[in-house]
Parts: sequence; structure tokens; C-alpha cells
Amino acid sequence: MKFSPDSKFMVLCGKFVSLVKINLLWLVCCLPVLTAGAATCAMLSALTAMKQEEDCGAKAFFQAFRRCFGKATILWLLIAFLGIMLALDYRIVAYMTFPGRMVVIVVICFFFLALVLVSGLIFPLLARYPGTVTDTVINAVLLSLAHLPKMLLVTAMNLLPLLLLVLLPQVFLFFSFLLPVCGFSLIALYDLGVTDKIFASLEPSEAGTD
Repeated sequence: MKFSPDSKFMVLCGKFVSLVKINLLWLVCCLPVLTAGAATCAMLSALTAMKQEEDCGAKAFFQAFRRCFGKATILWLLIAFLGIMLALDYRIVAYMTFPGRMVVIVVICFFFLALVLVSGLIFPLLARYPGTVTDTVINAVLLSLAHLPKMLLVTAMNLLPLLLLVLLPQVFLFFSFLLPVCGFSLIALYDLGVTDKIFASLEPSEAGTD
């Protein structure tokens, strides 16, 4: 059986191979943990290149990694610090008994979900529109509020592996083999599809002012 390089099957196979490569590069670059932010920006840049049928290999990945390293690392450390603080607060409050305990727990959970929601836009924003750390955070917060339904979809997708692990561990184990192969890049590709629609709503007005 002969397959044309331009056939839908071969194109689909090529994209799958690209997803696997990007996923593996992201995992390797996340190993030091400190570099997870830059690795995420690089993955999003590589996935954008893949969607535009441009070079999305290791060279393009590491170019984006170096370009975003400084700002992405600062943002990642900030997100990690806030997440750890919220987790510690929850752990402390969960073992205490005092009036209003459930209210405090709800507030902590609210801020955690808000952090995850805004974080889902920070790295796509930085990868697409490189700016200062302060501007990136402010714009991520404002855009998340302006496009809350879309960002809730992104948040749900980002939390999906954790939710499956907690609520449906058997289902998580069944699909867990996908995560080191292409699972994280698939999640990022979905996020990119949603955030691209958010960014597209901004670009016509920007073009009109030039």
C-alpha cells in the first residue's frame, strides 16, 4: 500500500510525531522544575509553529526556551510560591477547629482556582506577546476576567489529570500512559486553541490603530 505524503493520514501521522517530540522536550526541560515556565512557553511556541506548518522541532523549541527563560522563570516561581502558600494554608486550616473554618477553606480554594485560571493565560500570553512581567500578569488577569467562560474551559483541561487521579483513579491509570507520550502537549494544544480565540479578539483593534 502506498501513502501519499500529502494524504490526510500522513499529515495526521506527522502532527502526532511532532506532538510526541514537543511533549518529550517539555518533560526533559521541566526536570529541573525551575525551568518549567520557560519549557511551557517553548512548548506553546512550538505548537503554534506546528499549527502554522512551520518548523516545530528541537531548534525552534530551544530558541523559544532561551527567549522566554528569564521572564517565564520569574512568573513560574511566583505562581509556585503562591500555590505552595495556599496549599500550606489549607493544610493548617483543615486540621483546626474554629468558627468560620469552612468559610476560610472556601476562600483558600477560590484563590487556588483563581491562580490556576490566571496561570492558564500567563504563559500563552508571554509566548505570543513578550512583555514585562508586570504587564503580563496584569493583562492575564484582565483577559481572564473578560473571557471567563473560555478560561474556565482551559482551567478544567489543565486540572483534568489531577481530577481524574482524585475522582476516577482507575480511569487515570488507564490513560496515564498517554501523559509521557503526548498527553501534556495535547492539553497545551487544546489550551492554545482557546487562547488563540481570545488573542484574535484583540488583534483587529491593534491592527486598526497602526
